[in-house]
Amino acid sequence: MADTITHDELKKIAALAKLSLDGEDTQALIADISGIIEFAKAVSAADIGAFDLTKRDEEYPLREDALSPSLPASVILSNAPETRDGFFITRGL
Repeated sequence: MADTITHDELKKIAALAKLSLDGEDTQALIADISGIIEFAKAVSAADIGAFDLTKRDEEYPLREDALSPSLPASVILSNAPETRDGFFITRGL
């Protein structure tokens, strides 16, 4: 890959993110991040000059807003491992 991050750069990123890395994880993460960088460069290099991004295409109009019935809260909450007073209970960070 043309643009890869160095081991030292990865260590700095990991420290900022408060992550610990093992030896095997390091090389895999360098490859993953380098792939993401390459993809981002390819996306940013795409020629979009032929498109007017400020104009909405009238061939594809937005659908009208319409009210539709919602599922009952009891059905939605039935998938939660824990609920209280009609709300999902999540673990704290």
